[in-house]
Amino acid sequence: MSPSTKRKNWSKEAMCRAVTVVRSGEVGYFRASKYSSVTRGTLERCVKDTSRSPEELVYVHSGRTVLSSELENKLVEYCIIMGQR
Repeated sequence: MSPSTKRKNWSKEAMCRAVTVVRSGEVGYFRASKYSSVTRGTLERCVKDTSRSPEELVYVHSGRTVLSSELENKLVEYCIIMGQR
């Protein structure tokens, strides 16, 4: 990555709005990314992950790795079970 390249230069609200309009079929990836000023590749990845809401996707894909509450609870249970062996 060159020094002039910026990462995550979009806002959470803009990405949520873009994901919502693409999923609803109002516009395509290119137009949504252009008007919302979000990166097309990230938008495509977020739209294709249909198991999460747009708000959850933005939080996960904003540079942080965050587990959902459900997945975190499963991990805790697994660790407890493994610790008892």
